[in-house]
Amino acid sequence: MNHLDQLFSNTSGAVVPCSTCSDFRLEVIEIQRKGDLVARNTGTVTTENRVLESDGILHLKATCNGQELQLSQGNLLKIQIPGAAPLNANQLFTNTSGTMDVFTGWSGTNQAVTAAEWQLPGNPPFQLGYQLLVPNLRWICAGRMLEEPNSSYCVELPLGFSDQNTQAFMVFKNMQSVVPLKYQAADFRFCAPFVPQGFPVQVVTVSKLGDQFWLGNKDEETGGSNASTLLPQKMSEQQVIDFIKSL
Repeated sequence: MNHLDQLFSNTSGAVVPCSTCSDFRLEVIEIQRKGDLVARNTGTVTTENRVLESDGILHLKATCNGQELQLSQGNLLKIQIPGAAPLNANQLFTNTSGTMDVFTGWSGTNQAVTAAEWQLPGNPPFQLGYQLLVPNLRWICAGRMLEEPNSSYCVELPLGFSDQNTQAFMVFKNMQSVVPLKYQAADFRFCAPFVPQGFPVQVVTVSKLGDQFWLGNKDEETGGSNASTLLPQKMSEQQVIDFIKSL
C-alpha cells in the first residue's frame, strides 16, 4: 500500500485506500469574490470575532462511493492556492463545519503558509500563490490577522428589519475581508464588536419581507463612527443577485 492509499479514512478511522475505491473524488470549491462570502452568509472573522484578510479560501471534500472521508490521523495534504499578493497571508485558518451555513468563525492553526510559484500548461506559464499543508478537510483559508486598532460598529435599519428577514455585512474595499454584522435584539441594530479602524468599506444589507427583496448599501470608513443608519431600497431578486456578484 503506497502513501496515497493511507491518506484518507472513514468516520470510524479505518483507512480507505484510493486505489481500491471505484468512485474516489476530491472536490474543491474556491471562493473567488467577496460576494461569494456574502451569498453564503459568512465572512473572514475568527471564532473570537477578530477580522482576517483572506488571500485564498477553499472547500475540500473527499468521498469514496459517496461516503465522505477525512484525512487519516497524522497525515497532511499539500495544497496550492492561487494568490494575488502571496506575501500577505502568513497563517492557515480552518473551519471544519460541513457547510458555511453553520459557519462559526475561522480558527488559527500551527501550519505555516509560504509563498510559492508553480508551472502552468498555458500562458502565463507560472502561477503565484501559496503552498500549505492541511491537517483537515472542509474549509481552509490562507490569511492574516488585521492588527490595526479596532472599535465596535453598529448599523440601524428601519423598524421591521431584523435577523428574521435580514443579513448584514461590512465589506472591505480593495481587500478580501467581509465581516458579518450580528443582530442585537436589545437595541434593534446589527453590530460587530471588533472592526479595524481606517479602512474604506461598504455596509451591505440583504432582506426579504414577504415576496419583496430589499437591498441596503452605504460607503463608510471604519473608525469614523461607531454607529450609522441605513435605508434599504426595494429591488428585484435579480438586482440583488447582480449586486452581490459585483462585490
